[in-house]
Amino acid sequence: MKLNTLFISLAALAGSLLAGPAETLAQVNLKSISVGASYWKPSLDYWNERSGLLDYNAGKGATFSGAVMPSAAIEVGLTKGLSVGGRVGYWKSSVAGDVTTGGITRSETLDLSIIPVSLDLKYTFAPSAPSSTTATATDEPKTPFLTPYIGLSVARYFISNDFSRQVTGASGSLSETQAGSNTGLQVFVGAEKKLVKKLFLALDVRYHLGSYNQVVRTETSSTTEKVSLSGLEAGLSLKFKLN
Repeated sequence: MKLNTLFISLAALAGSLLAGPAETLAQVNLKSISVGASYWKPSLDYWNERSGLLDYNAGKGATFSGAVMPSAAIEVGLTKGLSVGGRVGYWKSSVAGDVTTGGITRSETLDLSIIPVSLDLKYTFAPSAPSSTTATATDEPKTPFLTPYIGLSVARYFISNDFSRQVTGASGSLSETQAGSNTGLQVFVGAEKKLVKKLFLALDVRYHLGSYNQVVRTETSSTTEKVSLSGLEAGLSLKFKLN
């Protein structure tokens, strides 16, 4: 399924819910806001497997690793168990190394930053109802130990590369920035636990599915390489529930 088609389908689903009866509209509310931190290791296969980074440090190479990504999110309840939300994060990693050719040494640094902005469609599983043989009209609903959820996201990835080169013994030092964006998907599962009134701790695990095109320039040519953003992300967030 094309990403545009999926996005339209999600929008249509949300629209149909909002266009429903008054009972459904009454359930639409700002449900929570949250802040968190997670560890994400995107593949970045071009940079780590086929790029000039492999020549760094006398052929030992240099690769991007995973990094901690802070994030913030909001969630809007639609109907019982179903909600939509928005989430934004900031991920950054750097590589550096020296390359020596013909007696000339180049010291290069590449900083890569990624801002994923996602629209989440989420289903939260309702806690089990109390047994009819023990429940009474005055019983307080029990808070479950964990409340699990699953979901699907359409995401926009905003990518920025900051590259610098310092040349020893010749000209050729430079500094340049490239920026762009592309669309991808995320699937996620998680669970949340109540800490105190209205404050919850959530464990979220999601898998990113996406890529972007990187323009690679040399002195004589320019090519376009596909860079994978696919990879696992896992982290914790503090969630303040408004409703």
